[in-house]
Amino acid sequence: MEIMVLGLNHKTAPIELRERLSIPQSKAPDLLKALEERRIFEERLLLSTCNRTEIYGAGSNLDHAVRMTKEFLSEYSNLNLSEFEDKLYILKQPDSVEHLFSVASGLDSMVLGETEIIGQVKSAYFVAQQERQTGKVLNNLFQRSFKVAKNLRANTDIGVGHVSIASVAVDLAEKIFDDLKNMRVMVLGTGEVSTQVTKAMISKGAFPMIISSGHHERAAEMAKELGGEAVTYKAYDERVKEADVLIASTMASHVLITEQQVRQWVKARHGRPLFLIDIAVPRNIEAAIEKLDNVYLYNIDDLQDITHKNMASRESQVEACSGLIRGQTRHFMDWLFKEFGGEALS
Repeated sequence: MEIMVLGLNHKTAPIELRERLSIPQSKAPDLLKALEERRIFEERLLLSTCNRTEIYGAGSNLDHAVRMTKEFLSEYSNLNLSEFEDKLYILKQPDSVEHLFSVASGLDSMVLGETEIIGQVKSAYFVAQQERQTGKVLNNLFQRSFKVAKNLRANTDIGVGHVSIASVAVDLAEKIFDDLKNMRVMVLGTGEVSTQVTKAMISKGAFPMIISSGHHERAAEMAKELGGEAVTYKAYDERVKEADVLIASTMASHVLITEQQVRQWVKARHGRPLFLIDIAVPRNIEAAIEKLDNVYLYNIDDLQDITHKNMASRESQVEACSGLIRGQTRHFMDWLFKEFGGEALS
């Protein structure tokens, strides 16, 4: 029994490609079953975030699994394999094990040491487990990855400073406005990232928060908790003219904000600048908008430029974290060898 991971991330592929291969969590159960029907791996798990799409598998005949997985991704994305094959990485054990431990710990993230990824890894694992797609190998592997991530946070300073996409988005807003006090911020989406961004903005003095979502009940609940205002999805288009910043972070699989729409906003704002931050993958905001006057659009890849702030303190911890991860990889491979045979790590 061997473990492999095949995928692409922000280091290997631009957002234009990542969004085509992004897998919403709602689609994961059906796609996992499709992989099972094609007998791609004996155990399998899909991990898809704004920065990566990865397929973890355990089984034998991995060369066959690689070919089948590439074909599967090509069909899913409606892309010719030649358009993204050179952006894929294929890792076999023990590299695949070490890679997961690094991902879960935030060492492979756009923002080094970020904490959001562990929740995303857990969600991906729970979906695969509920669909009976994991077994003894991947169950042990992913449960071990959670312990590794927790251990790194307890024994290193990798989490010091701003270590989340939400905090980086706020850093960007502060660079734009210098002071966020009394700034009006509209947030599209009520998920975890949206909540984190909203809380971070409030902590910097932004007021009031204008929250809009396709699920108004959740928006109202979030607004009540944070002391903001819930705006219905139908009404937000009119209320945008009041906002200084609009942050889009929804799970929509298509563009929500178009160039033509924003042109109307610009007219209604009478030249007042509008700053748009698109955290979503697939993107919620049409890229052509960045060409409009008095409109400043940043997507998740643009946020990478800000991650250099406070990086020195976190980078100093990478060697210690990597050492801990290598040690945990050896422990896991020793367990795998005892259970299934194969080559143990020295």
